[in-house]
This record gives sequence, C-alpha cells and structure tokens, in this order.
Amino acid sequence: MYLFVFCYYVLVSLVHLCALPILFLLSFKSKYEESLKRRFFIPEFLEEGADIYWIHACSFGEIKALEPVVEALEKALKDNEKILLTTITQTGFTLAQENYPKCIVCYLPFESFIPFWIQNLSLKAFVLFEAELWLMPVFYAKKKGAKTFLINARISSFEKYQKGKFFYKRFFCYIDKIFCQKRGDKRNFEALGAKDVEVYGNLKLCVNPQVTQEYPIPNQKIWVIASTHQKDSTLEEVLILKSLLKVLPKDLESCPRILFVPRHLERIGGIQKALDALLKSHNLPNLVVSSKVGIEKSLHFPFVLIDKMGVLNNLYALAELVILGGSFLKGIGGHNPIEPAFFGVKLISGPYIFHQRALFDGIQNYVLCDISQLENVLLYVDCLYPSCIIKKIKISRIIQALRGVSEKA
Repeated sequence: MYLFVFCYYVLVSLVHLCALPILFLLSFKSKYEESLKRRFFIPEFLEEGADIYWIHACSFGEIKALEPVVEALEKALKDNEKILLTTITQTGFTLAQENYPKCIVCYLPFESFIPFWIQNLSLKAFVLFEAELWLMPVFYAKKKGAKTFLINARISSFEKYQKGKFFYKRFFCYIDKIFCQKRGDKRNFEALGAKDVEVYGNLKLCVNPQVTQEYPIPNQKIWVIASTHQKDSTLEEVLILKSLLKVLPKDLESCPRILFVPRHLERIGGIQKALDALLKSHNLPNLVVSSKVGIEKSLHFPFVLIDKMGVLNNLYALAELVILGGSFLKGIGGHNPIEPAFFGVKLISGPYIFHQRALFDGIQNYVLCDISQLENVLLYVDCLYPSCIIKKIKISRIIQALRGVSEKA
C-alpha cells in the first residue's frame, strides 16, 4: 500500500510540475488569482498549537452546507481544540471567512505540498465533504493518528468511479467512516471497497436559508431564473427566455418581473448580449443589469440580469416562481432545491438533476420538465402548488462520531 501511495505522489508531483506554466497564465484571471496562488504556488503554512478538527469542502455550496456541522462541532470543542476549514475556490474561501469567524480558514494546497503542509498540525479528525476524494490529505491525516470521515457522500456516476476502482479500493482503506446520502450510494461505495458506510441523508436539508437583505415587494409578481449554466455554446438563459416569451402577457405592466441570476458571473457579458438580442427580436426592452441601478430599483423593470453573488435567498423570499437551472442541459447535474422550497415558491427544474436527487426527494410540489415542455408548464403556472420541505435530518450522529472517536484517541 505504501508503494501505491509513493507512486501516486510521484505522479501528481510530475503533473503539478508540468502544469505550472498553464496555472501561471490562469492565475492572472480574477476568478483564480488568489486560489491558484495558494493552492499551486505559495501555500499558507500553518503554525497552530491547538488540536485540529480538519474539514475540507470544495466550493461555495458545500461550504454553505457545512453550517450545521460547524455550529454543532464548535459548541462541543474543548479549550485547546479548533476547526480548520479548507476549500478550493475563491467564492468558497470568502464565504467560509464570512460565515465561520471562529474557524481557521485557508485554501487546500495541491497534493504535492501536503506532506510538508500538514507537518505542524495536530489532527484529531479529518472530514471530507461529498465527493472530495483526495488521497494525500487522507493518507497523511491517518499517519497523524486522525480518524477520517467522508460525510454527505454521494456517487453521481457509478460507471465513472468503477473505471477507477483500482484507485478507489486503496483510497477507501484510509477512510474510517462514510455517511452517505442514499441507499444507492451505500451500495456503490461498498462496491468500490468502502467498509463502514451509513445511509444518513443529505446535510443540505439541515440548512435554513437566511435572508441578508429585505426588499420592498413590487406590485408585479417575481419570477426568478436561478443558477443557470452554459454548455458549449448553448445558454440555458436563452432556452428559458424563449419559452417565457411564448407565455408572457403582451402588456408589460401586468407581466411578471423576470430576474436572471446566472451561476458564473464571468458569463454576464455574453448572457446580456444574447438575451438582449432575443428581446429586441420581440420588440421588448433590453435587460437591466442590477449593478447599474441597484437590486431594489431593478425589481421594477420587466427583464433583469442580477450580477451579484449571494443574493438568491433574498430574491426567493420575494418570488412566486423559481425556474432552477443547471438542469436543462445534460452533464451539469442540477442545483439545490431546498433554498427556494424553504420560501414556499412554485418550483420548476429541468430533468437532469442527478447531483441533487437526494435533495429533491426531501421536498414536494415541484415540477421536472424538459426544456421543450417548459412552455406548457408555464401556461398552467397558476395551478402549481408551492414547494415545501418534507424531510429534516439531524447532524448529532456525525458530531458524536467525530467527538466520540477523537476522545478515545
């Protein structure tokens, strides 16, 4: 097994070395300038005397979903214990700093740095979130005597994982306990070599979305087109707007306010250009971009492009209808329906929700439809029931596992 880990480390180190020129060029993009520097060039080495509970999550959504775990664990900490949160993306890092001021927050260095980065840490437990299967952090956490966990675990495509069964069988030898989302995930993890797997549900069902700013409710209804994506040259925003334009009333005063809130803000320019061209072809006014007039004022215009992160819950609180993107094009996997369902909106999503199936199982009164069917669904939007959450799970079992195992150590 040590030979396998050694060969793996040599391989990832060579990949790291070969990729440095490309990573250097990418680091000039605002989206990556901080995260790439800290992950691949100059890691933040920690000098920390406390005993550490280390939790790693990928990005914004996963960091947000950790809220109940972090809160419960913080209450259970002893005087000389702290929580270390690592992440990969700049949005995840920013959210972690804002939401978890008592935690140590930093970027996860690339695997070639891990043997040196982890040296000065005293680890009690190491927790990976969802599908963050990094061998070097797990291996060295075990060498440090920490217990290792994979929580909220899922396997979105078993066929892809099965192709790497040689790797995963060895990886799961270093995982002490897996808390997975569904029975199907348990079967898949066990088929890949995992030993102690417990079906627990999706931790995102524990998170109560928070409104950070309240806006006056306009006279017109609010329809939010949320978390939309682009695949190759196809924009979900364009596909959805085409369906909307077939059913919206001609009188703009009685028309719902249509708010587009795309997933990746670097696409804003292309989205605005494509949607304005479509609106112009129907003799309709251009989009209003929220950063130019403010979100509150933009709610009074018929078509709006929201170019700000972290405001979806504020808009869900106003909305009658949410069309949840990332689900009308194959290969993306959908987005979290718990947040809009918490606010009791009418909820429509596309059929490609394989990443979020466990969350959709936790709510009721939603519609899944292909983009070709969206027009027909919108014709009967007044007949749709508000969505709502029907399942809640408690995180006490996870905290007990972390604390109970570490206290024995």
